[in-house]
Parts: sequence; C-alpha cells; structure tokens
Amino acid sequence: MKRNMLIFILTLIFLVGAATTLAQEKETETASVLVDSSIVPADSSHQLLAFYFHGNRRCASCIKIEKYTKESLDSLFQKELSDGRILWQVVNTDLDSNQHFLKDYNLYTRSVVLVDMHDGKQARWKNLEKVWEYLNSKNSFSIYIRDEVNDFLKEE
Repeated sequence: MKRNMLIFILTLIFLVGAATTLAQEKETETASVLVDSSIVPADSSHQLLAFYFHGNRRCASCIKIEKYTKESLDSLFQKELSDGRILWQVVNTDLDSNQHFLKDYNLYTRSVVLVDMHDGKQARWKNLEKVWEYLNSKNSFSIYIRDEVNDFLKEE
C-alpha cells in the first residue's frame, strides 16, 4: 500500500513538472518575436536595436536581466523608444527561426545586445556582458545600460 502511494505521488510530481515545463515553453515561444521591419520609422537613418536573447528555459537571473533592461530603457529613453530611434526586442534563440542570432552575435548565454543601424544596415553591435556583473544592483545595472545606450546614440 505504501509502495503504491509512493509511486502515485512520484508520478503526480512528474506529470505536474512536465506540464509546468510545457506551459513555460509555450509562453516563452509566443512572447518571442522576430524584428519586424514594418515598425522601423521610414525617415530613420539611425536606429538602435536593443535585444534581449534567451532560450526556452529561463532562470530567475535571466528573467531579472530582461526586466531590468526593459525598465532602464523605459525610464531613461522614453522619447527614443516612442519615436522609433530605439527598438526593444525580446528574442527566443531556441526557436529555429532565431538560431542565426547565436552565430550573428557570438552568443553563448542569455544576453543583452545593442545593434547600431544606419540607413537600414548594421554598422556595429555590442554584447553587454557586464549585465551579469551588475545583476545584484539595480542602480548599477541601470547606469550600465544608460551609458552603453548613450554611447551608441551619440554616434549619429
């Protein structure tokens, strides 16, 4: 009797874990999009693409990096986001259609990447690897994002 109860409990735990994983993967898949060129302003000769690259499985730190980056951009670069000079994109590199980004930007982990676009062509890019170092200080993280974005924007 105890053995049957143990098997039942273990099976239940396994099924709940599998269902949770599938739900997270489906949620991640629907939240990830490719860069849509139709949202790029026609009169924009200079644009900064700010990417957060992740996979299907996301730890608390990965989620925090995305959150802190978005919050930093939203609070410090409202005008640039609203006029299209900065475009924020969250991309799941585990999707087949997005795996090219791994090679394009030499990605080996979850990453924030800034891409400088001039007249629709990529001029330069930078992987903001220090986001991992500043993860325990939201203020330092935000300052790092601000400084890196400003470096890209001043190159107009």
